[in-house]
Amino acid sequence: MSTATLLQIKDLITVWLMAGNGLFGLWALGLYAFRQPPSVTFARVLLALQLLVGVQFLLGIALLVSGHSTNPGHLMYGILNGMLAAGRVLWHARLVGAGRPGMLWHALLAALAFGLAGRSWVTARY
Repeated sequence: MSTATLLQIKDLITVWLMAGNGLFGLWALGLYAFRQPPSVTFARVLLALQLLVGVQFLLGIALLVSGHSTNPGHLMYGILNGMLAAGRVLWHARLVGAGRPGMLWHALLAALAFGLAGRSWVTARY
């Protein structure tokens, strides 16, 4: 696969991550506002978003191995995205167990993931 194709796939995943985390955060806020517990679908969407982060990470490694360079800021945001993704999956049960405040935490972490994905994308461009 060519470098250009890998970059296009990575950009497409970034758009999905930003849209997905934005909608996920709104979903969490809605659950909080309407005092509803999260469903199994909520957990599956969270996991799918974190798997996309993993795919993006692997694509980034493939690009680095193939000789494509990037700036250190982009690498930093990539590592932070990966750490946040792992934390969100590991903390999910604890946040759900916390009840309504857990939904606010989910919304905050989704906003953070949205911001990190966007900043990483911008940093890669410049």
